Amino acid sequence: MELSSRDFAECVRTAFEIEATAAERVKLELTGVTEQTYSPELETFTLTFSGPSSPFLPQRSYRVCHEKLGALDLFLVPLGPDAKGMQYEAVFNRFLRDRK
Repeated sequence: MELSSRDFAECVRTAFEIEATAAERVKLELTGVTEQTYSPELETFTLTFSGPSSPFLPQRSYRVCHEKLGALDLFLVPLGPDAKGMQYEAVFNRFLRDRK
């Protein structure tokens, strides 16, 4: 199943459980979905997450679980800390399929 920015937008302010290690789970909150238009052939959007300061999640792919969207793999990049904890980002760039 290929999720769109609309699928994620419906989940803003909900928790995503991240498999940080085989034994450790971290909850991140989806705080925003931002769509970009660079080309009519591309779907580009960014997910922004907020999480605790510790444990720190280094840049890499993680198995992510959400009650509505199910399990998926996301490449998360730490953006840096804010007043609440650590911010992370996942960027989607993919060619649009013919939707006739």
